[in-house]
Amino acid sequence: MSEMPDRKDPAMPTSDRILLISADCHAGPLPDTIRSYISPRYLETFDAWQADAAGMLARRAEHTGEAIYGDEAMADFQVENAVSHGGIDGAFESKRRMAELEQDGIVAEVIFPGGSFQTVSPFGSGLMTYQYAQEPNLWWEGCRSYNRWLCDFCNEAKGRRAGVGLITIDDIPRAVEEVRWLRANGVFGGIVLPVDTNGNPFYNHPRYEPLWSVCEELEMPIHTHSGWTPNYGRHDGSLGIFLYEISWFAHRPFHFLIWSGVFERHPRLKFVMTEQGSSWVIGTLATLDSQYELPMFRHLRRKLPRKPSEYYHQNAWIGAAFMDDTSAAQRHQIGVDKLMWGSDYPHIEGTWPHTAAKLESAFADVPRAEVAKMLGETAARVYGFDVPKLASLAAQIGPLREKIGR
Repeated sequence: MSEMPDRKDPAMPTSDRILLISADCHAGPLPDTIRSYISPRYLETFDAWQADAAGMLARRAEHTGEAIYGDEAMADFQVENAVSHGGIDGAFESKRRMAELEQDGIVAEVIFPGGSFQTVSPFGSGLMTYQYAQEPNLWWEGCRSYNRWLCDFCNEAKGRRAGVGLITIDDIPRAVEEVRWLRANGVFGGIVLPVDTNGNPFYNHPRYEPLWSVCEELEMPIHTHSGWTPNYGRHDGSLGIFLYEISWFAHRPFHFLIWSGVFERHPRLKFVMTEQGSSWVIGTLATLDSQYELPMFRHLRRKLPRKPSEYYHQNAWIGAAFMDDTSAAQRHQIGVDKLMWGSDYPHIEGTWPHTAAKLESAFADVPRAEVAKMLGETAARVYGFDVPKLASLAAQIGPLREKIGR
């Protein structure tokens, strides 16, 4: 069992290089690897599930009508030098991963499931938990086995990998115990909250109170991540609808936690919304506040003493993967101390293997003190990375401050 990371908030060391932490990376096990983490009673079921790989792809296509990534985009990505020479194998191979991230200037990362087309999320768990009809115990076994693998994977680079564990919400006491297991065994990045609830009540229901409490107690951030949508069917326009709505479904739980008073009862709970854009924050907070402030709805204030935007600034952060110049331009409206950059390694839409050039472009007109916050300092505070231990490595491989921002 590894020790918990130091949760103190030390002053950020000064250097001519930036402390670069990716708040959004992805990893996963190969089928043969994860098989050793599956409970014996589920091995036969797992083998049958894995053998139906073609069927899984077909069922996934039912949701969007066609492939999410087009042939042209995939061809462009595959001829990238780092990709064609096996860099994507870092999705599951620890040493290769470390090399790729360090070449990108990254000293630490937050790891979500879904590494590459080679890796698996057992029984379809992962970011799209509850995407397909399945027995609750199979969903749970998929999450449990992934978490055990994730623990070992993170402990191969202690202090540099903040793994984000998986849960289901069919059995809340079991989910609470899993959160405690994750925290005690070195998976300190928090958990992914399923976007769909598999027929259970949604997140304004009191049944979830023990989950909010344990995550606040153990400083385990709760995440939503883009991935889940309803099934749009094999129809014209399904992919476009999917692409438009996937982010909205990802941050929909945020509305429930605000209005149901979760953030009022749990002021230290950390809620992170990752890879779902950031521009939406501005309009959403304006709309929520305007509803709260209308005289005809003033009865809402009896149980909710503060505006929704105040709870956002108290409890929420944005995992703004592969930020562009638009996100940077809106940083003060969103909150400079709320934005956390991520490379999305090793996904096609991310900044790898051109992170340095993309950072220079996205943050060209941003003051360097603000750049440092969004590229690593805020993530270090949210996840509890030990900054002094990372600083020496950052001084060797981090991006040069003089090249990013002004």
